[in-house]
Amino acid sequence: MALPGINELVSLDGKCAIVTGAAQGFGAAIARRLGEAGAAVFVADRNVEGAEQSAERLRNLGYNATACSVDIADRGKVTALVDAAAERTGRVDILVNNAGIYSNYYFAQMPPQEFADTVSVNVVGTFQMSQEVVQRMVADRQGGSIVNIASVDAFNTSAEGLAHYTTSKHAIGGMTKSMAIELAAHSIRVNAVCPGAAMTEGAIALVTAGAPEGIDVEAQWDGIKERTPLRRLCDPDDVARAVLFLASDMAAFVTGAFLVVDGGILVQPLEGYVPPSGH
Repeated sequence: MALPGINELVSLDGKCAIVTGAAQGFGAAIARRLGEAGAAVFVADRNVEGAEQSAERLRNLGYNATACSVDIADRGKVTALVDAAAERTGRVDILVNNAGIYSNYYFAQMPPQEFADTVSVNVVGTFQMSQEVVQRMVADRQGGSIVNIASVDAFNTSAEGLAHYTTSKHAIGGMTKSMAIELAAHSIRVNAVCPGAAMTEGAIALVTAGAPEGIDVEAQWDGIKERTPLRRLCDPDDVARAVLFLASDMAAFVTGAFLVVDGGILVQPLEGYVPPSGH
C-alpha cells in the first residue's frame, strides 16, 4: 500500500478549525498556520476588534478566516460560537483551546477572586469549549482533533506569583489526559502543547505594567534566554507549528501527548553541573 505524501498528511483542506484567544500572540500564529494548511479558521476572541484584525490579515493572505466573539467562561457564548461554526461549515474538525489569562500575585496576598477568575477562564473555559465541540464530534461520528495550549507550568511553576496560573495549567494537563482516554473510542484525539517563555503581546503588557504586589516581573524575564539551552525565547510560530502537527494526520496515532516547546528549559542541567570531559 502506498504511503500518503507529506502534503496530504499535513493538509487541512475541507476542515473547520476553531482557535480561541486568536486575536494576538499564540492564537493568531496558530490560526495563520491552520489557515495556510487549508482549514476554514474561526478566529475567536473576546477582543472582537482584535479578532477582526487577525482574521483580516489571514484573508489578505488568501486564507479562509472568520472573526468571532466569544468569552469562553460564558457557556451561552461558547454554544453560540460552536453552533455558528458548525452551521457554516457542516462540522467542527479541530479545536485549539488557546485562550487564557494570567497575572502576578504572591500566594499570601492573592485576592480570592483573582484565583477564581483565572481558574474560571483557563480551566472551566477550556472544559466548556471542549464539551460543546466534543458533543458534536461524537454525534456525527467523524472524529476530530483537540489541542490544548498548556505551558511548561503544567510540569513546574516557572516563577513566583503564578500559583493561580500554574494550578490552571496543571488542571489542563489532567483534563487532556482524561479526555484522550475517554474520547479515543470516538476517534477524537486530544493533545497538549506546552510552550516556554514567549514575549507575546500579553507578556509585554504584564512586564510594562508591573506587578500589583511588588513582584519584579521584569527581573523574572531577565536571563530567561541565557537559561534556555537553545538561547532564545519561544516564538509564537514555534507553537503554531507544533499545533499544526498535532491537528493534522501527521499525528494520526498521537493522543494524550504533551508536546513541550520550550527550547530545552525543562531539561536544562542542574546549577553547578559540569559536563564530563570530552563532551
